[in-house]
Amino acid sequence: MSRLLVLTTRELAAGYRLAGVTVFEVASSEEAATQLEELLDQEDGVIAVHAPFFHGFARPLRRRLDARLTPLVVPLPGGMTDDQAGDRRTRLLRMLRQAVGYEITFGDETRTP
Repeated sequence: MSRLLVLTTRELAAGYRLAGVTVFEVASSEEAATQLEELLDQEDGVIAVHAPFFHGFARPLRRRLDARLTPLVVPLPGGMTDDQAGDRRTRLLRMLRQAVGYEITFGDETRTP
C-alpha cells in the first residue's frame, strides 16, 4: 500500500498527524534507523525522516537507501528557530555582499554590519 509515513520528533508529530499523515515518533537517529529498518520491507510509498536524524544515519544504511527504488526515503527539513533563521540570513547577506561586491537590501530593511 503506497502512503506517506513520517519519522519525526515528538514535538513535530502532532502537526503531521493533523495533516492526516501516519507518524512514528522517534528521539534519535538510532531510533529512527531501527524504525526505518522495520518499515523498509513493509512499505512501498514514501518515508520522510526528520533531517537531523536522516543525516545521522550510518553510511551503510544511507547507501542502502540510495540503492532502493521503494520505498522512497527522503529527509524532511527540520525547520529553524528564529535565531537560526536570523543567523542564516546574516550568512546569506554576507555571501551576497562578497559575491556582488556591495550589500543588497530588500524593502525597508536596515543595513547590517
